[in-house]
Amino acid sequence: MIRFLFILLFSTSVLANDNCTYKTEQVIENGIVVKEIVHKTCTETEYLKKENLFVTWLTDEKYQQSVIFVFIGILENL
Repeated sequence: MIRFLFILLFSTSVLANDNCTYKTEQVIENGIVVKEIVHKTCTETEYLKKENLFVTWLTDEKYQQSVIFVFIGILENL
């Protein structure tokens, strides 16, 4: 239970959308590939309005009843 709560507290919802393109260059001498160079170029987009799951769960109205029930359950078991 504590392990689950720890993971829930520190989990973040990272939404990264990456778009990568690859470019390959080959050096050929006498019909033999001597060297191969691969260039990877990525464009990453990260959304700045992200919150972790725990903060969303505590502050969003649609999770209000579940937050109350969880805290009541914790207080009953103390």
